[in-house]
Amino acid sequence: MNKTIKISIFLFLFLFSSNIFSQIYSPKDIINVYDPFTITFGDLVLNTNDDEFKEHNFLIIITITVGPEKIIKFLYKDDLLINNVKNYDDNYWAISFTARKNNVVLIPAIFNIANNGGMLNIKMEGYSNISAGDETMMSQLSTGYVYTSSTMYGSIEQAYKYLATSPDVNKPNTSLLTTAEVLQRNVSTRPGIFYLGNPTEVSYAIPQDPKKVVGSNLLIQGQKKIESKISNKTLDQWNLTFTKLFDVKIIQSETYYNKLKGAFNDIINMPIIDESKREGLIARCNEIINEDLVMGRKTGQYLNDEAIQQFTFLMNFVKAGIRAKSDTAGVTADFMKSDEREALNYFETNLKENDYNLDNQYVYDDFLNSSVNRGAIQKEVDIIRRYYQIK
Repeated sequence: MNKTIKISIFLFLFLFSSNIFSQIYSPKDIINVYDPFTITFGDLVLNTNDDEFKEHNFLIIITITVGPEKIIKFLYKDDLLINNVKNYDDNYWAISFTARKNNVVLIPAIFNIANNGGMLNIKMEGYSNISAGDETMMSQLSTGYVYTSSTMYGSIEQAYKYLATSPDVNKPNTSLLTTAEVLQRNVSTRPGIFYLGNPTEVSYAIPQDPKKVVGSNLLIQGQKKIESKISNKTLDQWNLTFTKLFDVKIIQSETYYNKLKGAFNDIINMPIIDESKREGLIARCNEIINEDLVMGRKTGQYLNDEAIQQFTFLMNFVKAGIRAKSDTAGVTADFMKSDEREALNYFETNLKENDYNLDNQYVYDDFLNSSVNRGAIQKEVDIIRRYYQIK
């Protein structure tokens, strides 16, 4: 084989593998630490050696851990439809279920959970022949809720308020977390209990920037089939669907967003700015950047890093326009401030691309997607470029 053929084969394999990789790991498919998302529990096949399974009460427990925070979710008999039962030599039975209600868990943006560690862990376990004491405890715990700590509660409640569209999405509850933890911890130790499927545990990495990651264990939206081998004849099988959500509605409900939108509308529509008002208007933009758009500066405020970056670009772009429109001279020999030049480049690029993506999703909705705003932004770009004599 000559050298040219070897090089050609190498290039083909490289490009082919790169193409497959890019299809599987598209940044738009990867759920990152700034994305709310849902986990939907669908069809499942669980094996048990409880020969009176249909006469007994049973319970499925799902424990979701994100860093130090925990969510406990229960599925009861009424939440599941039994499709069929297969008998294997009277030793064990494989039961096919469909989760028909209360089967969606909403996870808020991971970044807003302290010390998240960038990992999502899901443990799934089932038990049959539940004791009378545990049935009493089950009656106190609704399958329409997920049980979590007070730290996690606020984030889930806010996400639920703006993002939940299905009645099968579970509301958060923190008051009965201790009861939920007792049931989760102790049910497997009761006399006469039967396992319903092997306890199964999976973990996924949740990246900060999906454009910079490689690997096979990333949290990607879509269906996941999780299997646990019972014997050569059958498997436990859990079918999950991860759905990435956009939190623009949550962002737009925040006070800082209204301040930012007001500053943008007031300033960008001024064709000329009086020089005496320059510093005051720039200070107005800087207050939003330095006070409202700083993670942790104000309690109870929903922020994520992408929103901070995009809105900071917006305010710095407005500041560049203030400088250009408040100078009586048509051009200047001053150097443009680096953060304002970066913001100018950002908006020029996104005006051309006109695409709702990870790089502009928060400014897109009210600013880039409006034809009126796009026209105003383009005029501002022209004024800034002319003022700083940018070719």
